[in-house]
Amino acid sequence: MNRKWIFIFFSLIVSLCLFGLGIAGDKIGNSRKGKLLFRKNCRVCHNGGKATELGPYNKKIKEWDGIFAKDKYKEYQCKAEWEKLSEQDLLDILTYLRAGAADSKVPRGCG
Repeated sequence: MNRKWIFIFFSLIVSLCLFGLGIAGDKIGNSRKGKLLFRKNCRVCHNGGKATELGPYNKKIKEWDGIFAKDKYKEYQCKAEWEKLSEQDLLDILTYLRAGAADSKVPRGCG
């Protein structure tokens, strides 16, 4: 009898964990892909180009979140470049930038 309840309890916990991962999966960016997208789309101008030098380490996590807030990109000169990217691409870039931010656990350059 006790084994039955233990099995049901653990099955419920595993189900809830998998359900939670499924929900969270929509909002998780890929840092490695974000790094490649940053190099391809942003670094051209922000690394000795026509825009201010910019890399992950230049800002803190909350600052990056503010920059990537919904429709905030329309205020930037490079809004045409932002509009070319999908929401997932922007999420990947943000994930990369947050991972290397000045106040992250492992700040890094865009190297």
